[in-house]
Amino acid sequence: MINIIGTFSAIWLVLWVLLSVLFVLIYPLVRPLLFRLHPRYGSALLLFYWTVPFLASVSSTLILFMPAVESVLVDAHCHNECLEHSPIIHSDGLAWFGVVIGSIVFVLLCAQFLLTMRRSVQLHRQFNSLGRPLGEYYAIKSQCPLVFTLGWWNPSIYVSDGLAQGCDERDLSIILLHEQAHQERRDNLRLLLARLCSAILSQNLARQMMTDLQLMTEEACDFRAAEKFGHIAVAETLIKVKRLLMAHPSPLPMGVLGFAEREVETRIMALLNAASRVSPKPWQLLLLGASILLALLLLVSPLHHGSEWVITFLAADVPHLH
Repeated sequence: MINIIGTFSAIWLVLWVLLSVLFVLIYPLVRPLLFRLHPRYGSALLLFYWTVPFLASVSSTLILFMPAVESVLVDAHCHNECLEHSPIIHSDGLAWFGVVIGSIVFVLLCAQFLLTMRRSVQLHRQFNSLGRPLGEYYAIKSQCPLVFTLGWWNPSIYVSDGLAQGCDERDLSIILLHEQAHQERRDNLRLLLARLCSAILSQNLARQMMTDLQLMTEEACDFRAAEKFGHIAVAETLIKVKRLLMAHPSPLPMGVLGFAEREVETRIMALLNAASRVSPKPWQLLLLGASILLALLLLVSPLHHGSEWVITFLAADVPHLH
């Protein structure tokens, strides 16, 4: 059992690292294409792009350990006996090493998830106790111009008295519609998922991805508000709220989404050039999904043989290729 768990852990982690690095390297080629799309689709595809290495590594490794399924995808080859088999580490030392490393990574991912959830629940309770419900949002007694969405599965909107007093009725409606889009999309949860799925990367390598994902997320909510109020009106509200924030700067709590905290100038330009953004057709999304599934299935055979080669090499035997 230890040999199976150790092999699974080692293959999963190595494949996750390799795919993540590959996706980092090709991201500069993909990035312009994503920013040509309507941000509703661009943000969703970017999130999917950065979860693919994790999901593909887990699913491909699982298939390796289902011989009945794997035999359909891996070309027939023999070792001592011609039987359906999975690549297994037979060295106890290497197997235990895979178990330990896999366990550490798994525990760290769970700890990051649980600590983030705990911090969010604490903030949620704190702001709920400080605020007063006013229909669609909680009003906070503060003269600092604050507006943000907090929470993962059932997020809440918080607006300070200072912001409400500094905006007219139309501005407040635009802000609330923008924040309601965050609620419906569960954007805090999406961003957490992206962080966890890219946790294997260093902070420097993941920074560009997270910055772009946050920007596209805000643009998607800007465009949602623009469907009702128009792109110019949303751009004007962004400028007004940004000026209020510059006059009374106040940092937001970690793990929340604010209305005018990120890339305001870029978002305004996106609103003014909204006509240049395109929406993919259903058949294009279907073709993309089918291509990814096909690539995943084609990955299984080289993964099987590559794993056997590496296992043999690390076990200090003569490397053999099939």
